[in-house]
Amino acid sequence: MVDFQNTGYEGVRLICAGTLKEITGKGIKLKDGLHLLIWSEDQDDDGKADNLIVEAVVKFSDVDKCWVAQFDYAQLKHESDKI
Repeated sequence: MVDFQNTGYEGVRLICAGTLKEITGKGIKLKDGLHLLIWSEDQDDDGKADNLIVEAVVKFSDVDKCWVAQFDYAQLKHESDKI
């Protein structure tokens, strides 16, 4: 899980507590070029869960001084849109 509003200069920062807990809980070791599916909680118009999801590439940002996930915002979709 990520917070898509926590965007730095080079991507979404992977520093939120929930993000770090999920990454470490799954045994993922961040490294440059790692591909991840990242997601954030969201709801449809009826209030049902329909999370946002996108494939991203991990990079250590020297500017932001942390790991970030880079992705094409045009590819950001709701889970229900994925085929």
